[in-house]
Amino acid sequence: MKSISNLPPALRMAARLFAFFLLLQAPGVYAEEIVLRVQHFLGADSIPHNALITPWARRVEAASSGRIKVKIHPAMTLGGKADELVDQAQQGVVDIVWTAAAYTPGRFPHTEVFSLPLVHSGDPVSTNLAIMALMESELISDFPGLHPLLVHVHQGHAFHMSSRSVASLDEFSGLTLRPPGRGIGSWIIEALGAEITKKRHPKLPKAMERGDLDGALMSFNLAQSMGVIEASKSHTLMGDDEFFGTSLFLFLMNEARYSSLPEELRRVIDDNSGEAFAREMGEVWLQAGYAGIAAAEKQSNSINALRGNEREQARMRLAGVVDLWLKERQQQGIDGAGLIDKARRTIAQQQGE
Repeated sequence: MKSISNLPPALRMAARLFAFFLLLQAPGVYAEEIVLRVQHFLGADSIPHNALITPWARRVEAASSGRIKVKIHPAMTLGGKADELVDQAQQGVVDIVWTAAAYTPGRFPHTEVFSLPLVHSGDPVSTNLAIMALMESELISDFPGLHPLLVHVHQGHAFHMSSRSVASLDEFSGLTLRPPGRGIGSWIIEALGAEITKKRHPKLPKAMERGDLDGALMSFNLAQSMGVIEASKSHTLMGDDEFFGTSLFLFLMNEARYSSLPEELRRVIDDNSGEAFAREMGEVWLQAGYAGIAAAEKQSNSINALRGNEREQARMRLAGVVDLWLKERQQQGIDGAGLIDKARRTIAQQQGE
């Protein structure tokens, strides 16, 4: 085979140009590396950082053959406050955020339906998949300027009590409890006959141990990570594997940034943010919840579930919470009753599949 140097000058030039164009077609060659910055409010030791954001980032990087680089910034290291994260994504201050919807109550009036008691009961896999199924038809108006990568929930809220064991509605009377943010969680506590603490209690376990408040409404996995389980003597569920609503979490990308990506890289983002991702994260938070329950059992804490008439009475009171939510939606011109019906039916369909 002749060396290219032995070819006539015109053919040598043509061969070199041909080789150059072939090189340009090779994946990743001379392609500009795209850096996506992700910010969230938790530490690098948290479940969202290690089980959701980091694995997602590494999969996207690998699937893009290195054309996308994802840089993760935990604990708000790029600046700002946790309640500003949605704005940061919407305004393009950062490319992607993970946050809790509770930091911006009322901002996601349609999607919030999935956090209601008597809608979500305790299966985050089915609820995650239902959110995905209704995203384009019912929920997307909550996300102007944003491209939702995942909207998900945890296992559900339970009551974590510092001293008194609660297995009936009467036993809620006179308790002072910390809600999981404003809005629905506060309504739940009041509907069951307890009071909401007026203080922030940033060191919640110590406040419970001192008797400054009687307990908190939150998930078992959060209670475990915060040390609340160690400060608790008992825990109360709505029923067996049934919880008092849940919290919404948001993994959001700036819409303009997403749209600016080449089609093949948008496909990489989409392929790693679909049904399998929603199912996987549901399982992650389900197992994290069970791990928290196991930690409470290991500490010999009592775990109570409302039963029989107590459970039915609680459900009636929580229907009043749903009514409060419906009243707010009506004032916003939103068909809340229709949303609840669709959410329940879609969750049931996912559970049956």
